[in-house]
Amino acid sequence: MLTSLVIELRAPETATLPGHVGRASHALFLRLLAADAPERAEALHSGEGLKPFTCSSLAGGRRQGKVMTLKPDQLCFIRFTAFEAGLSGWLASLPGRLPEMVELDGQPFKVVRATTDPASHPWAAQSTYPDLSGPYLLGRQAPEPRIEFDFVSPTAFRSGGHTVPLPQPDQVFGSLLDKWNAYAPVALPEETRRFAGECLALSRYRLSTQVVAFKEGGLQVGFVGPVRYAALNHDRYWLSVLQTLADFAFYAGVGYQTTTGMGQARRILD
Repeated sequence: MLTSLVIELRAPETATLPGHVGRASHALFLRLLAADAPERAEALHSGEGLKPFTCSSLAGGRRQGKVMTLKPDQLCFIRFTAFEAGLSGWLASLPGRLPEMVELDGQPFKVVRATTDPASHPWAAQSTYPDLSGPYLLGRQAPEPRIEFDFVSPTAFRSGGHTVPLPQPDQVFGSLLDKWNAYAPVALPEETRRFAGECLALSRYRLSTQVVAFKEGGLQVGFVGPVRYAALNHDRYWLSVLQTLADFAFYAGVGYQTTTGMGQARRILD
């Protein structure tokens, strides 16, 4: 199972927060998990490597410079996703069980609603790995020769010890491939990364860079905006794999630091 849970919030009074609260969102995710499964929460907190979940920053506030202002009547939301069966099932069980109030970066918020229903919120959803892969890899749907994403939070990659704030096809689809093969019941070929790098071209984009400031004083540069890739090779199988991974991006996030608000992305459909 794959789950995207949206939690809508309201501040009880006018509040000022840092412009990016991805780490606070991550901390809230772990607190909620610890209430039900403390050992799992501790393992995710202390473990290394790929994590089977993402946490967004807070969306809906008014940003000015490095701070975000929220008024009491202003609806905002955070989003958690999971793409491993046990964690995804737990996340799907949260609507109706959340506390009345939660805290982000020391600021209390009233929980207005939590949902996994895409009819209730465009960033909410549930799916399965077979549901994502079936339409393309079982031949029921011909893959389009282009793929378009909207990267809505700063996105970047790590390569050779350096940060790469560019939507290079091998980096984007390589990131998704790593997460898919770590948690999906059936792995996709490692050659997918090479096909994406050699046979996809950037055909259209409207990008800007954004700087994420962390509490420790560190800064991280990432890119945001829409990107379109066009296939130079129309091989049906490889395009089907890429289209499957493009749908997976909604749950898995793209790049690194996706558990602290970066790499939130979804595909754009005609």
